[in-house]
Amino acid sequence: MGTTIGEVLISYDINRAHNEVKTALLSLGYFDNFKYTNESKIYYLPNTTLWHDKKSSDQAMSDLKIICARLGATLEKAIAVNATEFVGI
Repeated sequence: MGTTIGEVLISYDINRAHNEVKTALLSLGYFDNFKYTNESKIYYLPNTTLWHDKKSSDQAMSDLKIICARLGATLEKAIAVNATEFVGI
């Protein structure tokens, strides 16, 4: 399914351990913000949305499932998509 390595965006809902899950994903190289080239403004994503520049959507979903299981959080829903172009406000 999602095996192409590149920029991936993942968004999820969990029942608990929100900060711990996000911190664990950040420690794996995920980002909660982005910046346009030649701009100084930083754009922050919604709280449970992150992106990674060198993962597939399958890898991102696997990372999330493993972290949730380790922290005892129920993964209620999630989506991971290949995202090569970002636009934000």
